[in-house]
Amino acid sequence: NQDMFLEGTGSMVLDRDNKIAYACLSPRTHSKVLDRFCEVMKYRPVAFTSNDAGGHAIYHTNVIMCVGEKFVLIVLASITDNRERNYVQQVITDSGKKIIDISPDQMNEFAGNMLLVKNTRNERLLVMSSRAYASLTTDQIEALDVEIVHSPLTTIELNGGGSARCMMAEVHLKEL
Repeated sequence: NQDMFLEGTGSMVLDRDNKIAYACLSPRTHSKVLDRFCEVMKYRPVAFTSNDAGGHAIYHTNVIMCVGEKFVLIVLASITDNRERNYVQQVITDSGKKIIDISPDQMNEFAGNMLLVKNTRNERLLVMSSRAYASLTTDQIEALDVEIVHSPLTTIELNGGGSARCMMAEVHLKEL
């Protein structure tokens, strides 16, 4: 037992198009395990520290970040180290995706905890809670440039501590 963890569904937010694994380091996300994952899966690790308003480490990357086809929604203010923040911004920009910056208050409304999915008609949908949706500005919604599906997830958000993204697992299987 070396107390090194990488909690798969929350520790990393993957940009599958560009093979980038974004990860905010915390007791639930250790850099050595992240590096090993990236080595095996042929991803580029982009590790950084992220803190809430109280100065506590953000425990999961999917609390502060969502990667879409054309955008990365992120709480840049939570990355308090200027060098790390600039690096993350540069990686996102170099990936060809636009940055949609959300505030810590919006994060607290679960705006970072959303997931881009594809339905059976191959349409892309951005899934989030109604609480997260209500926290977004009109400009942010327009910048997402994708159909949004939201639903009240009050019980999950109040009792489980997570939101839409925490309730879903990504499945990326090749068709047979």
